[in-house]
Amino acid sequence: MSDNSARRDAALKNLDKELKSRSRREKMRPLGVVLATVVVLVVIVGGIWFAVTRDNSADENVAEDTTSAEETPMETSGPYTGTGDAAKEVSLPDGENIPQEGTTNVTLHTSAGDIGITLDHAKAPTAANAIQHLVESGFYDDTICHRVVVSDGMKILQCGDPSGQGSGGPGFSFPDEFPVGDEGAGEGLYTRGTLAMANSGPDTNGSQFFLVDGDSQLENKYTIFGSISEDGLATLDKIIEENADANQESGGDGAPVNEVRITSATVDA
Repeated sequence: MSDNSARRDAALKNLDKELKSRSRREKMRPLGVVLATVVVLVVIVGGIWFAVTRDNSADENVAEDTTSAEETPMETSGPYTGTGDAAKEVSLPDGENIPQEGTTNVTLHTSAGDIGITLDHAKAPTAANAIQHLVESGFYDDTICHRVVVSDGMKILQCGDPSGQGSGGPGFSFPDEFPVGDEGAGEGLYTRGTLAMANSGPDTNGSQFFLVDGDSQLENKYTIFGSISEDGLATLDKIIEENADANQESGGDGAPVNEVRITSATVDA
């Protein structure tokens, strides 16, 4: 028998003796006094029970609180880390078998015309693999290109956020690649026809990307993962031209005057 059980049994035996010794006196008292005595005895029993069990129950409560406070670890797959805030549900890319060479051709079928792009697995394998996975998963289907910038130093179209607000992504992120952190990369890399990842800071790549229509004065903070076809640039030229005088109050940076929607994105056979 445990110490707690022995203490509890001894206390209950003493209580039994006390009840028997009082029984004759209780019969002579008014009913109200008897009830009051019962209440007092119940409190005594409760106190005894609490005294012999409070140590164990306290330990159990601490353990439960600790368990409930633990955070669920985010899912990972190679360089891809779940962030839990997907604008559109999609699985993580395969992070264990990332192609390190070759290219993949993709067509963005948009309301403004088709835009052909090429993903470069040698230049930015993690980004190219992620974008191909998103394309094959239908992530970009029926999404808008929410941002266009037409200024002296930049001409781009930005796409890839299913929410259309500019803050949405796939619920995972991955590290930066070329030319970020490459001291020998040089400058002036975001030239016409460049395809690059948009981000909100270091290593926050997700699903948003931008297409460069005219040489843009950007620092090497955005992963370059491919290029735009000549036919794709012809479509992009039209979008940039019709937005030449738009969003002047914000330096030419804002939503396109006419919606540009990716109706579907497909990997070319």
